[in-house]
Amino acid sequence: MDIEKTVSYQLLEGTIGIPIIEIVSNSFEDTPGYEGSVNTYQEIVFQIKEEEPDIYAIGVLYALSLMSFTFAAPRGYSAEYFIPDEQWNLGYFIQGLEFRRKCLCFSSDYISGRLMKTDIIFESGGKVTLSTRNRGRGAERWLMHLQGKKHIKPVS
Repeated sequence: MDIEKTVSYQLLEGTIGIPIIEIVSNSFEDTPGYEGSVNTYQEIVFQIKEEEPDIYAIGVLYALSLMSFTFAAPRGYSAEYFIPDEQWNLGYFIQGLEFRRKCLCFSSDYISGRLMKTDIIFESGGKVTLSTRNRGRGAERWLMHLQGKKHIKPVS
């Protein structure tokens, strides 16, 4: 029995499909970057509308961090450190976890050569702030997955 996989599955099973998430705000900025590149910043604030939203704290942080890792790619020099078959694990998650200003937070920059640039803040009461840098608008799709929705629709 692989305890890490078991714990990971339990966190996801208890989190994916949260029925009611209310988007409070969704801001996106892009600015000119180095040598014609574009830098992006997105911040999505959402509220978990459940009777006891705090029970989702660890699961939400884990699920969103997993999606950030899964959809991340190497950028620039990070390709040198890219491990193609690497999987998200509890060790990576715990390294980015901290309790700050009465909030449970997750933060990541580069992991296994992947540009994650993701910060997640879970406040007591179920308010979550998800911010990404240089990830485009991908975080919007992560929230759909968190709610158990598919972002791809069949062609008619």
